[in-house]
Amino acid sequence: MKNFLLMIEFDGHNFWGWQEQKDKRTVAGEIKKVLKKIFKEEIKLIGMGRTDRGVSALKYFCNFKISLNQEIHLENFKKRMNFLLPSEIYVKEIKEVPLDFNSRYAVKRKTYCYFVTTEISPVKRYFFWEIPKAIDIKKMIEASKLFLGEKDFSKFCYYHGKGICRVEEIKIIKKNKEIIFKITGNRFLYKMVRRIVGALIDVGINKREIKDIEKALVGEHHSSLTTAPAKGLILYDCEIG
Repeated sequence: MKNFLLMIEFDGHNFWGWQEQKDKRTVAGEIKKVLKKIFKEEIKLIGMGRTDRGVSALKYFCNFKISLNQEIHLENFKKRMNFLLPSEIYVKEIKEVPLDFNSRYAVKRKTYCYFVTTEISPVKRYFFWEIPKAIDIKKMIEASKLFLGEKDFSKFCYYHGKGICRVEEIKIIKKNKEIIFKITGNRFLYKMVRRIVGALIDVGINKREIKDIEKALVGEHHSSLTTAPAKGLILYDCEIG
């Protein structure tokens, strides 16, 4: 028995997220099809976590186990996978890992980037949220401090019960007409990053007061939260161990 770890990059715009779904095109589903062609059997693929429909990743990890009687040339294996995979998915690295390694539980830290443009741009709009208006960066930076630390983020995601996560850092970078949100934490729940960005943008365009975020975080009554579009979100980096 061998356990192989894949590091992949994918453009998620034409996928219904990572997780395999019946009658839906997903990243895991496409990879499993290729592995079945190569090994002539069904493979159980373990991903490091789900991604929303339309979200992309520069660095995503998954692993699978298979019984092999012979050694496998990893570089040739990688080339064959990339030849068979659709163009939106690329295997960047393959390596053998211990049998007890599990991608889902190995993640120590993730960093997401979210991209916003303050201009109308037919070229950028594929990966950016277009908001053609003035956005107050200073107010967003001030509001972002409320999300730092270990908190219950259940109001900022689709989650029943307590959603305890630790957000370690939020950077908001403005470059000409582009704004980049860089958010690092130990884990993120369904739509959590997009809800955080949506709330910060609302503050930046004076649609929401900072105190409204405080209310949401402690479970008090607050106005409906904005969910930023999936197209602007990329899983930028990941640390496993």
